[in-house]
Amino acid sequence: MHDPPSVRLIVRAGPDAGVQVSLRPGEIVTVGRGDGEVLRLGDQAVSRHHLSLTLTREGSIRVVEVAGVNPVWTLDGGQRRTLTGGETLALDVAVTVGNTTLGFEAAASPSPGSGESPGDSVDGRGTIEMDLRRTAPSRLASLAALGDRLARCGSLQAVYRTASEWAVESLPASRALLLSPDGSDILAAATSGPVLDLALSRTLLRRVLAENRAVLVRDVLAEPDLADRRSVQVRGIQGAMAAPARNLVFYAERSLSSGGPLAAWDDAALTLLVCAAQLLDALGESASERSQMRAALAQRGSNEPARIVGASPAIKRLHVFLERVAATNATVLVNGESGTGKELAARMIHAHSPRASRPFIAINCAAVPENLLESEFFGHEKGAFTGAVARHEGVFERAHTGTLFLDEIAEMAPATQARMLRVLENRSFTRVGGTEEVKVDVRLVAATHRDLGQMVAEGRFREDLLYRLSVIQTRLPPLRERREDIPALVRHFCAVLGDDMGRHVDTIAPDAIEVLSNYRWPGNVRELRNVVERALVLGDGPVLELDDLPPELQHAAPHPESSAAATLISSQPQKIVPLAELEQQAIAAALEATGNNKARAAALLGIDRTTLYRKLKEQK
Repeated sequence: MHDPPSVRLIVRAGPDAGVQVSLRPGEIVTVGRGDGEVLRLGDQAVSRHHLSLTLTREGSIRVVEVAGVNPVWTLDGGQRRTLTGGETLALDVAVTVGNTTLGFEAAASPSPGSGESPGDSVDGRGTIEMDLRRTAPSRLASLAALGDRLARCGSLQAVYRTASEWAVESLPASRALLLSPDGSDILAAATSGPVLDLALSRTLLRRVLAENRAVLVRDVLAEPDLADRRSVQVRGIQGAMAAPARNLVFYAERSLSSGGPLAAWDDAALTLLVCAAQLLDALGESASERSQMRAALAQRGSNEPARIVGASPAIKRLHVFLERVAATNATVLVNGESGTGKELAARMIHAHSPRASRPFIAINCAAVPENLLESEFFGHEKGAFTGAVARHEGVFERAHTGTLFLDEIAEMAPATQARMLRVLENRSFTRVGGTEEVKVDVRLVAATHRDLGQMVAEGRFREDLLYRLSVIQTRLPPLRERREDIPALVRHFCAVLGDDMGRHVDTIAPDAIEVLSNYRWPGNVRELRNVVERALVLGDGPVLELDDLPPELQHAAPHPESSAAATLISSQPQKIVPLAELEQQAIAAALEATGNNKARAAALLGIDRTTLYRKLKEQK
C-alpha cells in the first residue's frame, strides 16, 4: 500500500494568513505560539502549544491532541462543533484555532516554472483569478468566528473594536476602520502596525457613499482619481475596500509593506466585508439597546439597598446586625482590615435607614492633609486663610439630614479630635475663620483598621471620643475567614466588570476557583476584585481559566495534588522510592489532574513544556 501524498496545512485567515507547512503520513505537526512549534502563529488567542495534527495513511487528518486554553472547532452541517483529541477530519474542513482559521489541501506538484498554486490562473496583466471554492469554507468559518466574538460583546464600543481587529486579521488588512454613516467620524480602528496618521482614502469613501454600494480597489495606483491623492502617497496604500451599512461604513486598506497574498483581496473578500458590516450593524444596535437597558436598570437599582456579597454564616449575621442598627440613629464604629468593605457596610446602614433618600458623604481621613482636615470637615469662610477665595461647605454641612462616613478615623490629628468630640456632643460647629454656629443633623458612621483601645493607651487617640464613636461597634471578617464566599464574589465581579469590558464570563474553571479559595488574600475583597479584573483583561472567552490568574497567585496557593502526593509518601516511610519513579508518578499525577493538558501539567510541575515533552519521551 502506497503512502498518500503529503498535505499542505494552510493558514486561511488570521494574522498569519498565507503561511503553510507540509503534513506527511505519520509525522506530527504542532501548532501554537511557542518557539518549538512546527506551525508557529502570532495569534495572541492561541496558546504556546495549542494543537497537534497528523496525516493518516488513509489520507485523512487526525487530531492528536488539543492542549490550548481556547477551544478548537469546525463547522459541521452549519453548526459549530468543538474538536477533541483522536478525531479524524476530511481534507475539505476548516479548523478554527483562537482567531486563526486553518485549511488543508492536497500537495500537487505545480508545473515547471510556475509559482502559482493549482487552481489559480494568471493572465497577461498579472491579475490573479482564484478558485473561490477553495477559499469558501475558510471565509465562512472566519465570518462564524466574528459572529461568535461579537455575541460576547457587552457594549457598542466593544462590538466596533472587536470587528475592526477581526478585519485586520481575516481579510487580511494593514488597517481597518469603522466610520459613521457619513464617514465623518471614526468609531473604531485597528492596525497591524504603528499608526502614522488617521488619513484615509476620502475619494473612495465618497464613491461608496454616493453609490451606496461596496467598492474594492485592489491597485489604487491604477485608478486615476486615487493615485495622486495625499492619503495614498503618504500611507503607501496599495488597495482599499469599503462596505456601507445603515449605521456605519466598514473601511479597510492594505499597504505596500503589509505583505501576504494579494490574491486574498478578491470579490469573496469584499463579500465577506459586506456581510461583516451588516452583521455588526445589527449586533451594534442590539448591544446599544442592552447598554441602555443596563443603564436604566442601574439607575432604577440605585435605590435598592447596598449589600455585602456572601452567604457565609459570618456575613449572614453581619447583614442582620447592620439592618437592625440602620433603624436607629446611633453612631456606629466599624472595625476591619483594609479591603474588607467598611464603606460598603456604611452604605448598607444608610440604605436601610430612614435617611436613605438623603445624602451619603464619605471621606477618608488619611487622604486629607492634616492642615486641611478641619477645613474639609467643618468648612471655611472667605479669607480664612491664603487661597480661601470663597466660603466652602465641609462634609458635615453637605451630609446634613443624611449619613457621614469617616474612614480611617484613627488618622485624625489631636486638635481635630477635640473639635469632632464637640460636634458629636452639641451637633453644631463653626467654620474655620467664622463665628456663626452651624447646626447639623448627621448620622455618623466611622471606620478604622487600627486598635483604637491600644491607641488610647498610648495617648494617640482621645478616650472620650472613642466612647462617643463606639456606641455600636461591629467587626468585618477578613476574606480568609469566609472562604466559602469567594466563588460568589468572583461571579459577582465577573458580572459587574465584564459588562464594562465587553467580556461575558459564564463559567469559572474549577481549578481557578480552587486556587482563589486557597489563597490567603492579605488585601481581602479589594485584592480579589483586582485579580478578577486583571483576569478579565488578559483572558478571553466565556470561561475564566486558571491560566488567566497571576502566576504569583498560583504559586502561593497549595495544590491538593501536591498535598496528596506528600500524604502518599509520608504514609509509606519504610519504602524508599527511586527518584525516577517519583518523577514518573508526579508527571502522571499532573497529567491526570489537568485532563492530559501538557501545558497546564508543566505549569503544575514547575517545569517548561519542552522539558515535560523530553521527560515523557524518555519514559517510553
